[in-house]
Amino acid sequence: MRLVLLALLLIIAFSSASSFGYSRITLHRTWEVTSDGPFDFTGALAVNDSSQRVLAIMTEPEMERYVDDNGTIMLSYHGNGSVTMKADAVLDISYDPEITSDPAVPGKPLDSTELTRADEAIASKAGGLSSDESALKTIRDLVNFVHDYVRYDISYWGKSKSAQEVFSEKRGVCVEYTHLLIAMARSLGFRTRYVSGYVYSSAWQPHAWAEIYLPGHGWLPADATFAQAGVLDSTHLAVRKSDDQSASYDLLLSADPEVAISAQDSLETSFTSEDPKGVSLALAIDEQTYVTEVRITNSRPDYVLGSYNLVVPDSYGGEELSVMLLRPNETLRLYHGMNHSLFDDGFLYTIPVSASFNDAHDEQTLTVDRFTYNGGSDPENGQAGSGCASAFLLAAVCVGAFCVAGAGKIR
Repeated sequence: MRLVLLALLLIIAFSSASSFGYSRITLHRTWEVTSDGPFDFTGALAVNDSSQRVLAIMTEPEMERYVDDNGTIMLSYHGNGSVTMKADAVLDISYDPEITSDPAVPGKPLDSTELTRADEAIASKAGGLSSDESALKTIRDLVNFVHDYVRYDISYWGKSKSAQEVFSEKRGVCVEYTHLLIAMARSLGFRTRYVSGYVYSSAWQPHAWAEIYLPGHGWLPADATFAQAGVLDSTHLAVRKSDDQSASYDLLLSADPEVAISAQDSLETSFTSEDPKGVSLALAIDEQTYVTEVRITNSRPDYVLGSYNLVVPDSYGGEELSVMLLRPNETLRLYHGMNHSLFDDGFLYTIPVSASFNDAHDEQTLTVDRFTYNGGSDPENGQAGSGCASAFLLAAVCVGAFCVAGAGKIR
């Protein structure tokens, strides 16, 4: 009797996420079995839960269905010979947990698998990040730590490293991010689940993330690869939930020693829509101090975990990405400054700045005029100075929406 395990290959190109609102997606799964005799197949189709509603299922040939303890819709089929099995699922996806309380951290470490076991170093780091009276702050800080600590390295594709290896090597892909996050959470007493599925990142790609159980509430999604928690972007399509990556397999059992199976998935998006979900964001820039204020307001009566993103041109700070927590009806003010030494005399700088919290976003432009007063017009007598634009070639360089103009030279 031969047992064949078919893994969902987990590889993802890291890039910005899609909308945090709603989406309707159709998942097409195809398995091809090559056999000279009877076989038994068991595979996952998709998860059906509060964030992801399965609206319709179609299989060819007809396959038996059941739902496991984690809400995964499983398919089974008894066949004979070479067979192509197809299954389609139509899903509505929207991540919007209504978190009404912030309980204490459970505290008592839980048993883990070989891939998600915390050693002393991992447990110590998790303990240092724990806010004992706030499970939500702790989940936020664990996700942010793993996101910043692990360097995304595509060469780790297919390696399925354990949490201890990831903590030591500080590299990996989504599987490694998730194993380390689970290990840290379980060392603090949080129950966890490993989620395998898909996400849209330039194209649909297989992905992995975690779920962490919040006492008194239920399961919260947490994606350390993308720095998202609570509210995930609506392209996160969950296929299966398990303890770790080793359990994310479809199974084929046959007496044929040459039996083989292959799988292919494709996804179609019917629609997506943005939804700030009760959170607003406003951005203001002080052109004297070059300080940007980002004001995020939660008008909801519950807690909101979400993904904060600040983007300025790379040479002026680049991108900042992290999970943030808003208390009920809280207004959070964040300040980001730029170094005055970055701006040379004789130039006019136009710097775009954008910020977002989930689907709430704003953008402004900072104008730094070091040309008019330092190399151009004399502010005291109105006479043209040595840097007068009429005496020099005015050159400009634009990269995207970022422009720098100066007299006589290009930066």
